[in-house]
Amino acid sequence: MVLFFDETIDASEEFIFSKEESKHLAKVLRKKPGDSVTLTNGKGLEWEGVLTQLNPSAVAAKKIKSIQHAPPLDELHLAIAPTKNMNRMEWLVEKLTELGVSSITPIICDYSERKIVKLPRLKKISIAALKQSQQFFLPQIHPPISFLEYLNTEIKNGYIAHCVTTDKVFLTDCNLTAQTVTLLIGPEGDFSASEIKLAEKSGLQSVSLGKQRFRTETAGLLACHTVFTQRLKN
Repeated sequence: MVLFFDETIDASEEFIFSKEESKHLAKVLRKKPGDSVTLTNGKGLEWEGVLTQLNPSAVAAKKIKSIQHAPPLDELHLAIAPTKNMNRMEWLVEKLTELGVSSITPIICDYSERKIVKLPRLKKISIAALKQSQQFFLPQIHPPISFLEYLNTEIKNGYIAHCVTTDKVFLTDCNLTAQTVTLLIGPEGDFSASEIKLAEKSGLQSVSLGKQRFRTETAGLLACHTVFTQRLKN
C-alpha cells in the first residue's frame, strides 16, 4: 500500500488531489484510472478509493470506503530542546513519527544553543515518515516554548532525563505503563541545576538513561523507545 496524505480530506465520496500530488501520481508513479489509492488526514482517517481521472494538475479519486480509527489509548509526549544542528532534529522527528509518539514540543532551556525552529519543515518530514510507516495519526509538533512555560502546562507522569548527580533512578526501572507519559530531554549542555529543581518541585521524576552520555537526539529516541518497549511487554 502506498499511503498519501492530505490534511483536508474527509469522508466525502470524491477527492481531488493537490497539484503537487497529482503531478506525482501521474508523472512519477504513472498511475492509471482504476488504480486504488489510500489517503489519510493524519487524524485517524483511512480513505480508500480508485482513481477516476488522471490529469497532471488534478487527479481525482472516488471513495470505496473510509474508516475513522480511534485515537491510541496510550499517549507519549516528548518535550525536547532543539539540537544545534537542525539535521539532527529533523532526523529525530522522522524516527519519532515512525514510533508513533503523540506530540513533540521544542523547549528553550538555559543552555539551549538553538532557539528558532522551522515548524513547516519539521511537519513536512513528519508527514513523509507517516506515509512511509503507513500510520494514520500524525504527531502534533508544537511551536517552541520556554522551559518555564512548559512546566506550567498540564504534565502527566513526567520524567526529566539529565546527567546531573541527583537522587534519580534509571528510566528502565520506572513504571511507564500509564496511559499518558511525558518525557523531557535537555540541550547539549544539559538542563541547568535550577531547571532540574523546578521540574522536581513540579512533580517530575529525575531519571537517568544510562551511564554514558548521549546526544540530545539520541537521548530523545532512546527514552521514547524505552517507553514503547515497556508498554509492549504489558
